[in-house]
Amino acid sequence: MQFVEPFLLWGALAVAIPVVIHFWHQKQGKLLPWAATQWLIEKQQQQSRGFRLDNILLLFIRCLLLALLAILLAQPILNWLNKPPVLQKVHLAQPSPAVSNNFKFELTDALKKGERVIWATNKLEPVTEQLSLPQPPAPFNSLILQTAINSLNTKNTELHLYITTNQALANTPAVIVPALFHLHTLLDSASRLRPYLATKNDQKLFVNRAGKLIRAPLLDPTLKFLSAPAHSGPIQVLLNYRNEREKQTVNAALEALIDVYGFDLIIDEKLIPNRIYSWILTDQIPAKPAAQTLYIVSGIESSARQANVIFTNELLTPQTSELVSTGQLPEWLGTQLTRYYGFQTGNLPLSKQDLKTLFITTTKPTTEQHAGVQNVMLLFFIGLLFFERWLALTKNA
Repeated sequence: MQFVEPFLLWGALAVAIPVVIHFWHQKQGKLLPWAATQWLIEKQQQQSRGFRLDNILLLFIRCLLLALLAILLAQPILNWLNKPPVLQKVHLAQPSPAVSNNFKFELTDALKKGERVIWATNKLEPVTEQLSLPQPPAPFNSLILQTAINSLNTKNTELHLYITTNQALANTPAVIVPALFHLHTLLDSASRLRPYLATKNDQKLFVNRAGKLIRAPLLDPTLKFLSAPAHSGPIQVLLNYRNEREKQTVNAALEALIDVYGFDLIIDEKLIPNRIYSWILTDQIPAKPAAQTLYIVSGIESSARQANVIFTNELLTPQTSELVSTGQLPEWLGTQLTRYYGFQTGNLPLSKQDLKTLFITTTKPTTEQHAGVQNVMLLFFIGLLFFERWLALTKNA
């Protein structure tokens, strides 16, 4: 016999409670003076020693009730008479060229065996012999993956999952998979080389394997970087605000970026002629945006789409911006700058420990596996409870 919650079997130790109450109840009584006691012989006056069990059947039933309740809460499973289930293999593949090419043999072999092979999309599109990817290209992340797994009938299913490992999968705390689960991972070698910034004092600013922005004298040798930095030397920044309060707020956020992350920024609060700025923060729409400059335009709502011009419809002050009031403005500005220079954290691979933590198998049985024995034991428990109450009232115990 197996149990869904075996630790609840410790509750069976509660059978000691009715035994203790039984003996305690025997000790309760009142001494009644009786005049004829003096005529009794000494032998008859001796008190009986030790414990005496009365109403043994009632005591046994009460102990059995507590033990049965503990077993019921532990949710027993009886599989003695069940035949071993027939397992169905399901192959769930990430819709990407890398997975399709790398696991071509495994997926094709599964199709030849008549096993179910599907793309991990919201529609669970079947994989053809040509391994053609869904059209239009389907997005893929941890939420879509979990939705696809939940859409499968995982009862008596052996799931094979084919994915590329990257930080984008870690957007959710965990992905719940069936107990019979096999993970086939691929490190996407086609991902582009990672950029970095060369800052003052021969320091390098880059995203490490854990997806964190750090500054160090040497690049991480386990990662592949571009041969030259995306930017070398200080970054020229211009604060072109008409609102003095907003200028002070943004300036404080940039100073925090310098102190915390080590950005090499030179900040000008007034335009200096003939100086080329790499980053301009303003509350005015630029007339002719320079291609080599990143613009952050606040307080203006615009539908214009330019890679180097970012609009935010709120003024960057504590009274008008949630980013400022919650202290997230420095991090947000740093994210915009690193994205502009091509820093991507989503392509970083997950470690084996990360994958072990991310994918959690569920061993909880289905309702059909233990509903029958649960119902029988529950009916027996209720009947035994009624019998115990009748017996207690009859014997006044």
